[in-house]
Amino acid sequence: MKILALDFDGVIVDSVLDSLFVSHNAYLRLHSLGNKKYFGGELFTFGNWEEVKKQYQEEIKYYRTLRPYIRGATDYGLLQKIIEENKSIKDQEEFDNYRKIVKFDFKAYEKEFYKERERLQNIDYRAWFNLEPPYPKVIEGISKLLEEGIKIVIATANRRKAIARSFTPEYFGFTIEPKDILDKRYGEDKSEQMKQIVNLYQIKFKDIYFVDDQISHLIQTRPLGVKVILAGWSYATKVQKEEARIQKIPVIEKEENFYPIVKDILR
Repeated sequence: MKILALDFDGVIVDSVLDSLFVSHNAYLRLHSLGNKKYFGGELFTFGNWEEVKKQYQEEIKYYRTLRPYIRGATDYGLLQKIIEENKSIKDQEEFDNYRKIVKFDFKAYEKEFYKERERLQNIDYRAWFNLEPPYPKVIEGISKLLEEGIKIVIATANRRKAIARSFTPEYFGFTIEPKDILDKRYGEDKSEQMKQIVNLYQIKFKDIYFVDDQISHLIQTRPLGVKVILAGWSYATKVQKEEARIQKIPVIEKEENFYPIVKDILR
């Protein structure tokens, strides 16, 4: 049996606005709500969101440039701090170096981040779901692959309970069972998730085909024997794509190429 392992954020959905919405609120709740200048120092709500997007286009644009450097949920708080300080970050190395020296309570932030996301989902799951629109051609491709009998699992740094409801006919139009969603409990190091896939499904590493938008995750997992593919249609930068090519890691540039390329690779 072959298994197609897919990351969630940046592969299946464009979660930039969801992560901005949630991370901003979590940051304000932890750091002097009402005293911050950026984004008006106010919490985002489903009621004011459309106006926020119009009013703060430049801030949102800058947030998008920082998103490719994210490795896990704790990093979203760091993005908020960078925006607040109007700090310039040019590449992954600079982001990682700043992360090492910055004074920031990552544990407290991570707890608040997931608490805020759950709060928003409880208010209106559909409104939250609309913050992270799926890539249509990827969804279409996943649906076809499932119909063709391909086993698909999700390997994500997200939380299973936060995203499991999306994998139902009501939302994505197909079902992936919660047991097939390997989340952050298995570690944000994707190589640990690959080891769990081997244990859970009794297969070999060489039979796992892993698609992620973060090149570092692919470099982590490839030494195990996993066949890795970079999702080039979302957050991967030109530098990251070039690194993938140097590393001889296949890159799927456009979402419409997801299905035909993956189908061919799985043969």
